[in-house]
Amino acid sequence: MAWDNKGENTDATFKEQMLAKVRNALIERQEALFKDIDQRTETWVPIKEEDGTAITFVQNFKEHGGIFIYLESEAEFAECIRQLAPENGWEPLWCTSPDMQRLLTKYGIPFTESREREPKRKLVSLTGCECLVAQTGSIVISDAMTLTREAYALPDILLVFTTTEQIVPGMRTAFQTVKRKHAKEKPSQMTIITGPSRTTGIEQTLVIGANGIRQVAVFLVDEE
Repeated sequence: MAWDNKGENTDATFKEQMLAKVRNALIERQEALFKDIDQRTETWVPIKEEDGTAITFVQNFKEHGGIFIYLESEAEFAECIRQLAPENGWEPLWCTSPDMQRLLTKYGIPFTESREREPKRKLVSLTGCECLVAQTGSIVISDAMTLTREAYALPDILLVFTTTEQIVPGMRTAFQTVKRKHAKEKPSQMTIITGPSRTTGIEQTLVIGANGIRQVAVFLVDEE
């Protein structure tokens, strides 16, 4: 068995040498790099006091291609959906969320739990959300609300019903909100949606809605 002047086994395979180096690195751990980084302080741009969380969310959400609709009541939301659905060929809406199903039933709006559609007909899903994040203009959704991940992963158009009290300033508050709400049983998946899907995989050109959701609309109901 041959060894070089550094004490390494020259007869060992490349894999064995790599494993030996990994073991030595673990034994001789160096002092952690970037140990002075503050991991508690927010890194996002602070929300302007004059704007508040609601205006900040709307600005950021629309900047990322989202469609925003403000409504003064639940009844106004129902009337809005009642007009938009037939005009845009959305009927019946795809809805798997028990809360949203109760709301649609209350106002006599047709829906289905099946995602099957006629060829070339858009799949439109209506869901609620865990919260809205002002600093990023994002929607936080979990399968605890929709009972299936498909409800926010497969549709061409995603419609989100939410209220003003669900707007939170940042991601940290969003995670705390979800954790507190589902303290007894955590969701198996939580998704953060920031505008329609984007890709640059086609000739390095930004394409909106090529894969996944093509349009995202938030219906914000003012409960105050």
